[in-house]
Amino acid sequence: MKNKSVVLISIVVLIALFIGGISFYNSSQDTQRQSLSQGEAPFVRDHSIAFGDNKKNITVVEFLDPECEACAYFSGAVNTMFKENYEDIRLVIRYLDNHKNSKYAIKILESARKQNMYKEVLDVVFSSQGKWAKHNNEAPELLWTELAIIDGLDMQKLKKDFETIDIDEMLSLDRKDATTLQVRGTPTFFVNGIKLKRLSQQSLMDLVESEIYK
Repeated sequence: MKNKSVVLISIVVLIALFIGGISFYNSSQDTQRQSLSQGEAPFVRDHSIAFGDNKKNITVVEFLDPECEACAYFSGAVNTMFKENYEDIRLVIRYLDNHKNSKYAIKILESARKQNMYKEVLDVVFSSQGKWAKHNNEAPELLWTELAIIDGLDMQKLKKDFETIDIDEMLSLDRKDATTLQVRGTPTFFVNGIKLKRLSQQSLMDLVESEIYK
């Protein structure tokens, strides 16, 4: 009888710990949501570029690296998700420059941003990645030839801004925030503070829609 009582007490304690753990997790998630809804760090910074009308107050944060093969491969899924939900969401881009020529490409992206041509340039950076970012044969200068096909992009201004822009502080802060959020690779996504656990187009769409229609 005594042994049964001990077992019963142990089960009750385990259940209490389990419920407490769930409560703590939910509380942590709520804290992240509140921080993100206020546009606070570490998810979004003043320098972060963002797209979308955000009518439903849904923030999708992507940590990316322009030289990352997975980022290039997954960019189509991101474009599809954004196209279908741009009225409801805000897509925020953060950087994690893990490759040899990542900074070079990011400088081009940030220079294009001055002409409001960021998205167009990002698409070309990804689509031409196989040319300028070949393993052991990287040639980032080839990007200039690839970018020349973009209608409306002032290449002369782009090159001038590229030579003068300073992105070191921005990259340092993005990396610091990535560390805080336990981002270890790219691409990594957060939707209203919730980390995408499985990298697939369907998983991303499901998480975004779960926040839009909850």
